[in-house]
Amino acid sequence: MSLRNNREEEEVIRVGPGTPSGDVFRQYWLPVECSANLTGGGRGGFTSANNPLRVQVLGEHLVLFRDGTGKPGLIAEHCSHRGTSLAYGRVEESGLRCLYHGWLYGRDGACLETPAEPPDSNFRHTVKHPSYPCVEAGGLIFSYMGPPNRQPDFPRYHQLFAVDGVRVTGNGGYVEQCNVFQAMHDNNIDPWHGEIAHGWFRGRPPVMTMHHGRNGQPATPTKFERTPWGTRMVVLKSTKHPGRYHYHETHTVWPTQRCNQEEGKSMKWAVPVDDYRTRWLTVDFYPFEDGEPSREAVKAMGSRFNIGHAENLPLDWAQQVGGWWNLGHPWRQGNIWEDEVAQQTQGSEERHFLPDWEKWHLGTSDRGLLLNRQVWREQIERVKQGLDPIGVSRGAAQDDLIRVPATNIHDLSWDEGMQLFNLTPEERAAMVGREPAWLACKPRGRGVD
Repeated sequence: MSLRNNREEEEVIRVGPGTPSGDVFRQYWLPVECSANLTGGGRGGFTSANNPLRVQVLGEHLVLFRDGTGKPGLIAEHCSHRGTSLAYGRVEESGLRCLYHGWLYGRDGACLETPAEPPDSNFRHTVKHPSYPCVEAGGLIFSYMGPPNRQPDFPRYHQLFAVDGVRVTGNGGYVEQCNVFQAMHDNNIDPWHGEIAHGWFRGRPPVMTMHHGRNGQPATPTKFERTPWGTRMVVLKSTKHPGRYHYHETHTVWPTQRCNQEEGKSMKWAVPVDDYRTRWLTVDFYPFEDGEPSREAVKAMGSRFNIGHAENLPLDWAQQVGGWWNLGHPWRQGNIWEDEVAQQTQGSEERHFLPDWEKWHLGTSDRGLLLNRQVWREQIERVKQGLDPIGVSRGAAQDDLIRVPATNIHDLSWDEGMQLFNLTPEERAAMVGREPAWLACKPRGRGVD
């Protein structure tokens, strides 16, 4: 599959109401804010500096607030009366009141009061302000922004609901200056960018974990497949120890989530702010070790600069680093700068950094990108036909957790690694929690030595 012309590709990246991709996104529950960022409500008092909050999701201007029950509500920003921004409204016991003429809205968008109208007026009953249902889970506030009659079950990912460990929720402070397909779908199951951008150019000798056959070794096994949740890549990487291999599996969970790291502990949502910006919201779950938080969990809780935790970055922060050579810059550390540069600079500022797709020359290493594009277009067609897109949950048992089998497994022989590599997605999923003894004893982790 090759990419289409620029006009057709630009149609796909649009996420606003009524656009083909926007309709796909609106079939799922998406995180819109971190719970910790929306204060106030409940016993702590209704109002605070961060209640209500203005948010932008899928190109829509919205206001998020907690009412007197402490529950979140998400409604259109501009008052249904005369358009004043409700971001300046007052939170009360039962809802959010506009400062202009005092119209009061409940979490469901019902107009509860219109103080300037006569006391016996039924006018307020004719008004239904745009609103979206919310669910709070795992330190994030999610909303469903699609047709009410198509609302699916809330997906019970283990990162959000597991209780046998430590959950570390990001602060939502990182907004990537490119569209969601550049930020996520074109990048997530692209192992060669991981090898090169995140491995070769960090000021130290690269391990060369991927190759096309060297020193008598077979070429690095790599595959891209569909899964019940979306797509995955599987790679059996070399290490600096001859005859020992590292199994790596990363998933794209529809519509726009990255599930990776050992035991699928990390879930990252790339949420479209609009057609040209993407906000990252993250949850990592670290199982207890002997009933105590792991060292990795403790370290993650203190993290201050990565895709989950970034603060006060100027729009041109990546450019301020100064280039590849400035390895000591505090913003240069880790994947975040490398991805921002690789994805934001694919097009000019005049094009909102969108690529000129017609000039791309895609090779065999781009098979993951092409698979994600193909599967996405299939979901556009499914939604047009009134069908659920991939991964939508309906009728699931409430105590069943969704465990996506992303992982990193070290110290494998070639035969052990290929045994894992050759499993189908369904076979791998069935293995979660029921690993054979030879596999359960293998070390896990991101590092490849």
